[in-house]
Amino acid sequence: MINDEHTVHALRTVIFGAQSALHHRVRDIVVGLPDQPQSGSTYSELTQGAPDLLRTVIRELGLPAREIAADPQLRGALCDWAQVAAPRLLLVLTGHFDLAIGAILALGNGSDYQQNCLRELDTATTLGALMLTELGGTNGADQQTTATWDPVVGGFVLSTPCPAAVKFMPNVADPDVPKTVVVTARLLVHGRDEGVLPFLLRLRTTDGLADGVDVVRLPDKDSAPMDHAMVRFHNVRLPADALLGGDWAHINPDGVFECALPPRRRFHAAISVLGNGRLDLANAAIASARAALAGLVNYTNQRRPGTGTRMADRDAVQRDLIRALVEVYATSVLGRYIRDIRAAGTHTGPDDAMWSMLAKPLLSNTAHRTVITCRQRAAAQGALRINHLQDWIGNLEAIITAEGENQILQVTAGKLAVDRPPLRLPNTPTQQPWHVVMLEKRERAIAAALRQGTYEATGVAPGPDCAAIELATAIAERLAAQALLSAARSCDHPFARQLASSAAAAYALQRIRAHAVWYTTHQHMSSHRAAQLTTELHHHYALLTAHLPTMVSAFDIPELPGPIFSADYIRAWQNHAGWADTTFSASVPIAR
Repeated sequence: MINDEHTVHALRTVIFGAQSALHHRVRDIVVGLPDQPQSGSTYSELTQGAPDLLRTVIRELGLPAREIAADPQLRGALCDWAQVAAPRLLLVLTGHFDLAIGAILALGNGSDYQQNCLRELDTATTLGALMLTELGGTNGADQQTTATWDPVVGGFVLSTPCPAAVKFMPNVADPDVPKTVVVTARLLVHGRDEGVLPFLLRLRTTDGLADGVDVVRLPDKDSAPMDHAMVRFHNVRLPADALLGGDWAHINPDGVFECALPPRRRFHAAISVLGNGRLDLANAAIASARAALAGLVNYTNQRRPGTGTRMADRDAVQRDLIRALVEVYATSVLGRYIRDIRAAGTHTGPDDAMWSMLAKPLLSNTAHRTVITCRQRAAAQGALRINHLQDWIGNLEAIITAEGENQILQVTAGKLAVDRPPLRLPNTPTQQPWHVVMLEKRERAIAAALRQGTYEATGVAPGPDCAAIELATAIAERLAAQALLSAARSCDHPFARQLASSAAAAYALQRIRAHAVWYTTHQHMSSHRAAQLTTELHHHYALLTAHLPTMVSAFDIPELPGPIFSADYIRAWQNHAGWADTTFSASVPIAR
């Protein structure tokens, strides 16, 4: 088996690109945070620890929060490793950095009010959050919360006009944690509806809630502990500078609202910061899948049922591990590529929002499926919080819901993609292997059918939403296959390139196999092609299985506190029991 440092280093570059050193530094900071799974803590106690974790990590990074928020690579690495080593921290990260600070940086006007809010957020003295979803639904540009311009005092009045307009589930219930929030509301100026825009509100300070705000804590979830609440507003006063309108919307000195965008487009411009949060959550999700695989591979290499074969040598276990491995490699590299695009500032344009809307469902669904598999194969070990899998699963389920529920994102992305040219990653080669071409064929066929208003070509799709989901999934899977193939071709280490190329091929072949009925129905899958697919897949599985520890070493997962991550999981449990220095007596034959 080849498992030398050079191969692992090269594969690490496939996963992390040019940011390996940054990820390693951030990893070590986050691993040092006091967020190991503990027994006996209540939901409320787990929730209350998150603000201190946030303040500590900002202090350890040595930068104000606004600088972390403005750096996609640093912010992204922090989210990735928080999900792996400090899951409670992740739960408040994107709200603070992406949704609150990000909105001020992107849409602010530099006023004293906004700068004072930023200063409090910089050290996490105050935590940031977004209030978008209403009890009646997110409803996009049709939200019902209102912000009415008051020309007499020169500010806004925030109100909840009906039960459906109550803001639902923002993490603002803890009475002891100051919160500054971005609230989306329908702007009313001189009786005219100006569409939905964001407003900056100091919801709670050390002196308590803002006048006119009612906050009620929601019941506990079964995981991912947060201080969720429902909130209503009774004529809450906001200054004129509370409006976050960027350079396209403001109230002029004469009290006249001026906006460069039509009303229905204002909401989409206002929530553009969600794209960063979605991408950060997507990449964090797949980071925990990498960690779960690392833990399970480590455990299966030690676990010997009785005196027999190692768990790692069982073919059914190997198949599960390899299937998950290639999916995690492909989606990890896709997430990294999209993050690099954003960091380079080349993501602007009509397709900007599409990348995150495609990435979040693919990466978080893949991660959820992978970690569930690891939890099941780890059996009793996987059921215990100390081995992290349960906490990761809880956070993944929260990620799937947060900042746009995955299915809704797929529906939106699929419909947007119908009349647009296919998305392309930078430097995608013109010549693609046959299995990637097959993925492209399916994508093009589904898009063509949707343009004609038919759904049969998408498979079992009873209507336009299901068809859009199929198209979004096809696009995302094709991009993931191309991302890993491109990263493999760029690898300058021959054996690492071979392994990464094999993983890319196996990923594409797995996706074709998953849609085999579609390919057969549309006459893209002959018996000869099916046989070729099976033969090649077996070949790639054999190569990757033989070098599984090498592939997983590239994830750079440290020895986390859970026993399945230990070099000797049995010794770890002995230490837990206080039996490390105990002599175990041999069995005594029974006289007969």
